[in-house]
Amino acid sequence: MKRRRFLMTSGGLLLSAGAGVLHAASRLRVGIIGGGIVGASIAFNLAEAGAEVTVFEKNQPAKGATEKSFAWVNGFTNDPHYRSVRLKSLFAYREIDARLQLGITWGGYLTWARGGADLATLRSDLADFANTPHPLHIVDADEFARLSPLTTPGPFEMATFSPIDGQLDPVWVTHRFLEGAMGHGAKVVYPCEVTAPIVRGRRLKGVQTSRGEFRLDRLILAGGTETAQLAGLFNFKLPMKHDPGILVHTMPLPDITKIIHGGPNMLSFKQMSNGCLVGTDATSPPDIPAHAGIRSGAADFPEPIRAMHGHRIIDRIATVLPAARNATYNKLTLGYRPVPLDGLPVVGALPDSPDVYVAVMHSGVTLAPIMGRYVARELIEGASVADLAPYRPTRFAATTATTPELESAVASPRVA
Repeated sequence: MKRRRFLMTSGGLLLSAGAGVLHAASRLRVGIIGGGIVGASIAFNLAEAGAEVTVFEKNQPAKGATEKSFAWVNGFTNDPHYRSVRLKSLFAYREIDARLQLGITWGGYLTWARGGADLATLRSDLADFANTPHPLHIVDADEFARLSPLTTPGPFEMATFSPIDGQLDPVWVTHRFLEGAMGHGAKVVYPCEVTAPIVRGRRLKGVQTSRGEFRLDRLILAGGTETAQLAGLFNFKLPMKHDPGILVHTMPLPDITKIIHGGPNMLSFKQMSNGCLVGTDATSPPDIPAHAGIRSGAADFPEPIRAMHGHRIIDRIATVLPAARNATYNKLTLGYRPVPLDGLPVVGALPDSPDVYVAVMHSGVTLAPIMGRYVARELIEGASVADLAPYRPTRFAATTATTPELESAVASPRVA
């Protein structure tokens, strides 16, 4: 697939090339802070529904948690309601995949266990999905070999296959959502920091940014890991976890598999449509002194350490995927995932700022299409989407403060 580049003007300001866009006063003016996959999907859905949309991105689109996501589209969670929302989003992707040329690989998810905690997880997942329209399939050794002939898992106690799962290039998909939004008149402005909201009483009037002042009717906080800081501008305390993770990326290889694999001891890998293998062997850094900085804050580490971990993970993948022995290390990404404290999405208007709407979640990749639809419906139609009821920000305690009655720019830290 030949990938189009964004239409750009100098300084990174992206403007829609669509003609005939109306800018009547009746159009809802919505600003979205964050150009990751969630913000991009919301922008697309709002612009398509007729809103006047501006996306503010501190760096450039998809360069935060989105770029560093494993990007596996799935329904896995032990919460039944949340599982149903994730499954709806998975099928929302299927509906929009061809329309926006998202290039999603619908190969399914194959996982296996040799015992212990891995086996307990598989049995739990099997029970969870048994009550859905999409049960997991138990796979024996022969079926495993048919599904993934180049994989050598060795003896296993149990294996399961989820045929509905997919995987994608999160940067590409984010760009496609944004291009779709721009086709309906949306603007994407970057690099651009939102430095202060403009309010009158409890009502939003706009934002001040490093690119000037923008008048708005609504503001959506979709800034990934910085969403808690953004909510703080409106005196709302949004508790989030510190959740780092690494992924190795190889140079392209010949076609090996379209399936996402989950092996014992947290090993996970996939092959992207461009031929690159992507994988990891830990959901978070082990608690050892060398990882103290990464576990406590947004620390980084030098390329020699990155390469060491990258080669180590490739070697682990090669123990079950011999073709990976020919893989050439490309890069290792260290990302910080935007995870609310209870692990569930936070979506909805802030209790003391009715014009300010928050949208933060993990996995944003899985949830992006359905959340884009739901947020657009609530903002454009004024409807309350029942599926979002468990995920409102009101479930967290908020800190309120007096808001100036006169229009003013509220002082704030530098945020995206």
